Amino acid sequence: MECADVSGVVGNGACLVKRRIIKVARKTAWILAVKILVLLCLFSLLAFIANVPTNLEVADVAVFKNDLNFTPLQHPKTFSDEIVAIKTIQQQVFAVAPVGAGIPDFEPREPSDLMKKREGLCFDRSRMLDKAFDYIGLPARHVYLLYRQDRGFWSAMFHYGQPSHAVTEVKTSKGWLFVDSNTEWIALTRDGQVVNADDVWKRAGEFDAMPAYLKDSWWAIRGMYSRKGQLYPPYIMFPDFNWLDFFSWLVRG
Repeated sequence: MECADVSGVVGNGACLVKRRIIKVARKTAWILAVKILVLLCLFSLLAFIANVPTNLEVADVAVFKNDLNFTPLQHPKTFSDEIVAIKTIQQQVFAVAPVGAGIPDFEPREPSDLMKKREGLCFDRSRMLDKAFDYIGLPARHVYLLYRQDRGFWSAMFHYGQPSHAVTEVKTSKGWLFVDSNTEWIALTRDGQVVNADDVWKRAGEFDAMPAYLKDSWWAIRGMYSRKGQLYPPYIMFPDFNWLDFFSWLVRG
């Protein structure tokens, strides 16, 4: 009996299988690429819609100029002038809106709204502080403090009820300065050094009369206002961010 030569058939079969695998792999890659592109487009759209503006509105200027009598700093200014202005604004904001019941979720919380409410929580006052410092000519940015409590970053970010705090950083001639929104306290060390939100809890021993809740460790996220999207329009289940402040911090610190 003669044996048939099937080497060519086997070779052709292997080539067909290989081609099918390549075809399937390419199709899978295209599908994955399209899905990623769609998700990026969806994220970009939501980020654009949910972006929290930081520009001063006419109503903001009216509050600062007419109701609170804030005066823009004259240039050139000294570091001492900056500190006096920062403390003065902080004190006046607490005078008109002390710690109390916060503005409810899914409602506006601009300076004019806080003036009507006359009390609020950290994220209510920090919004007014952010804009007040901008009004007098000191660059400011919102900072979301996410407490660690022995969790990793992503675990803490998505953990329901994870403690957080909202504060302001003001850019002085000596750097970014942490300004609290629950007590009349700023992160100026005993020897006059300016401390930003990243280092406050790490340098707790260098301050006088530091609030106890600021001694715990946290992550400081600039430009972030909430994790759930309940504080600023359009009130959707997407984090409230000012993306310019966020990405400027990532790039320039």
